[in-house]
Amino acid sequence: MKKSVKRFGILLLGLMLIVMSACSKTSSQSETANGEIVIKFPHYYVGTDPNAQWFKKVVDKFNTNHKGKIKVVTEEIAGEQNYVDKMKLLLQSGDLPDIGMSPLGLLDLAYKAGKAVDLTPYLDDDGEFKSQFDPKSLEVNTFDGKVYGFPTFRGMMQYYYNKELFEKAGIKQPAQTWDELFSQFDTLKAAGITPVSMDTAETGWLTSLWFNAMIGSHSPEGLEFMNTYFPKDFNKPYIVDSLEKIQTMFKKYTTKDAVGAKYDTAAMHFLNGETAMIANGPWMIGDFSDTKKAKKGLDKQIGVALFPENTLFNSPEKGYFVLSKDKKHADAAVEFLKFLVSPEHQKELLVLKGELPDSPKVEITDDVKQKFPILADFLSQSANAKNEILYYQKTWHNNVQNEVSNIYPALANGQLTPKEAAQKLTEAAQKN
Repeated sequence: MKKSVKRFGILLLGLMLIVMSACSKTSSQSETANGEIVIKFPHYYVGTDPNAQWFKKVVDKFNTNHKGKIKVVTEEIAGEQNYVDKMKLLLQSGDLPDIGMSPLGLLDLAYKAGKAVDLTPYLDDDGEFKSQFDPKSLEVNTFDGKVYGFPTFRGMMQYYYNKELFEKAGIKQPAQTWDELFSQFDTLKAAGITPVSMDTAETGWLTSLWFNAMIGSHSPEGLEFMNTYFPKDFNKPYIVDSLEKIQTMFKKYTTKDAVGAKYDTAAMHFLNGETAMIANGPWMIGDFSDTKKAKKGLDKQIGVALFPENTLFNSPEKGYFVLSKDKKHADAAVEFLKFLVSPEHQKELLVLKGELPDSPKVEITDDVKQKFPILADFLSQSANAKNEILYYQKTWHNNVQNEVSNIYPALANGQLTPKEAAQKLTEAAQKN
């Protein structure tokens, strides 16, 4: 009996040592021996991502400036969807990093899970910091009267076209109406040119921009729909009509690999001069002159245009958010985010790739416009937009966004009619 008790005591001691060791390991990961607070930040700014160079520079500069006090440790996750999938798992498990990014509704999920940190006190305590944000952007990052995200850029999208391919087909200027655009598709196709880059994977970003622009410019009701958060009913004539147009585009006017394609594949066709048009935002402008990504001289051939019926995406963005479990780490995480989203670093991103900053304090100077003449044209045309709309990743439920990746291939292959596809979106929306 005594031997059993002794053995039990040894076993218990061993278990305690294992637990203490694990706790010590966890502690060391969040704070170094000299008291330096470690901030964990998984991100997808890696590899060929346009923000990778900028992000690494900012992190390295912050860590140098805060050596011995705060250290940002990053985890690279290649691909936006891979990042979202991992963060969803972490939100469920409770094994959280200190900072998160917010593509595809992640901030909304973090808030609903009760994991996101209220950032309002940090804004209230620093009026100068608060004043750097566009009030509309803070509103988008607000839930129940409290701010949970710090944005860095504005979501403005038009579409780009290849002037050389337009000229080859005898097209003189971008279309003003959807009927005219589809006529141009026919003209391009007749000239042996693939009209437009499209995709279906990962919510079909490029395709969805065309789809959303069609809805928002269809009628006053369509415009209202695209500026409504979390709609539940997609069984609308203007949505069915737009899905019919998308189905036609897949069947007649895009690349053979569009069904199943991710953004990178679809973008590659445009950057190689293989398609005449692509819908996207100003962050793509830097790619046009990057010979590692684009055909040499492509930037000299690119024009930009509002979607038909003078339609423009103009959407405030969800920002970076904090998930730290204790105030000390939350304070340190906010300290880094203040540095990351500062007007100075927003300007760097603007100069690097033409990204439109969120902060009104960042002036888009003549030298930037000279470096990115396409951006200058983009901004000039934006001022003339008649229909300004939000886009699906800001206004539709996550499962509805994912459902479009199912309906696009089914439309392309004739497995769904536009009416049936609209019903599928409605069914997905009503599950929320």
